[in-house]
Amino acid sequence: MDRKKWLGAIAHLLLGIVFPYVLIGGIVLVYGFMAPSTGSQKAYGTAIVLIYALLILGVNLWSLKRLDYRSKWRWLVIHTLCWATGAIASFAMLRFTE
Repeated sequence: MDRKKWLGAIAHLLLGIVFPYVLIGGIVLVYGFMAPSTGSQKAYGTAIVLIYALLILGVNLWSLKRLDYRSKWRWLVIHTLCWATGAIASFAMLRFTE
């Protein structure tokens, strides 16, 4: 049981690292970059964002489902911090690397 919580935290760290690419890809595909996007591009962008959100929800449900109420909220905060750390690190890598 303890292993599931830590695997969930690692999964959130990896999902946080991927977040900037999902965000940028979703925005570009839904709204277009140099020209308005087509219907299929909007569908791809929406699908990417929805699959990403379902992955986050699935990791949380899988890793936290058998915990009591108090532990569930504590680990949800830890998972959120792991996700935020990964997202910040990924944004920083994109910003400060050449």
